Amino acid sequence: MAAVVAVVVMAIPLIAVFGATPDEDGSADGGVDKQAVDVRPVTANGPDLESFVENSTGSQISFLRLSDGERAGTATERFARPALSLIKLYIAEYVIENGTFAEQYAAIDMISSSDDRTAGELYREYPESIDEVAKKYGLLSTRAHDRWGYSVTSTYDVVSFIAQLIDEDPTHPILVAMAEATPIAADGYGQDFGTSVLPGVIGTKWGWSDDRDLHSSVSFGENFVVAAAVTGDADDLTELVESQLEDDVKAITGSSAS
Repeated sequence: MAAVVAVVVMAIPLIAVFGATPDEDGSADGGVDKQAVDVRPVTANGPDLESFVENSTGSQISFLRLSDGERAGTATERFARPALSLIKLYIAEYVIENGTFAEQYAAIDMISSSDDRTAGELYREYPESIDEVAKKYGLLSTRAHDRWGYSVTSTYDVVSFIAQLIDEDPTHPILVAMAEATPIAADGYGQDFGTSVLPGVIGTKWGWSDDRDLHSSVSFGENFVVAAAVTGDADDLTELVESQLEDDVKAITGSSAS
């Protein structure tokens, strides 16, 4: 996985909470406005690009309910941070659309097993892949680097990307690969932490740095997409997800699992 300098864990409260009852002016309890977000590609022009912020230290959570576009997230959810192996999702999308038959299958396997060697080979062949996918899907916090492992994205971007894939084709090859992820990654690391522990999850892509100081994941279920990232170990990411999102996901999925 990508080698990234370790930094201090920063947990940040969610800026919107599911399950709160709106008051008369449409705000949820606590005065936080809840807003529906239409998850479609947005233009790559305009002030959002000028306000690009890179923040490798802050923890991030982004959550999207697919049925109505309701969102919840940390105040930092749009800040760019090391993408780790989540960037392979964007490489895979480009290769599936533009690569050879063999490359397409390699890209699908790369998602399931998080194979770094395959990622390097495909990125050398298609160095434009990350930026082109960011432009296509309106991922304004996503930036490519000469080395794929040093590219950046945000939890907001990766949730938006997965939601758009679901909207395009609920059985998109990337989604199927996430649903059939191997228990152990190509480098021997376990793929069983973070957002994957939430009830109702169907598929997940994980990311971690070589020194194991940064972890991230994105998951989808029948009616939601969720992503989280921390400076910390796999248990730190799982703890953040469970403390911030488990009750909300249970409410959406009707799950009573612990």
